[in-house]
Amino acid sequence: MEPEPLTFDYEDLHLRVDRGVLEVFSRGRSELRVPLRWVGALVQYKKPDKPGQLFIGTVRDPNALLYGTDPAAFQYSTSPAFRVPRADEPLFRTYFTEVARLADRPMPTG
Repeated sequence: MEPEPLTFDYEDLHLRVDRGVLEVFSRGRSELRVPLRWVGALVQYKKPDKPGQLFIGTVRDPNALLYGTDPAAFQYSTSPAFRVPRADEPLFRTYFTEVARLADRPMPTG
């Protein structure tokens, strides 16, 4: 029996991991499909008092951090059109920690 897909919903964003692939949907359309071994994700904050921007994409090196990915490690990235307040960043970290576990990929420590 196949395990249930691992999903995450935030505003108009829907993330889904199923059979080794991450799918990104925004407002009902598919934005990206990428194998877990190549996935990278980052919520980047440019100003301390402003929401951050989510980036999800493919990384050049499958040993790169899955979440908290260095922007230079991305080979390709997309950014759904919404912002992530600092208070909500732990929701993304929790989801991508589970994705990293499924993919046997590194996550940042601490």
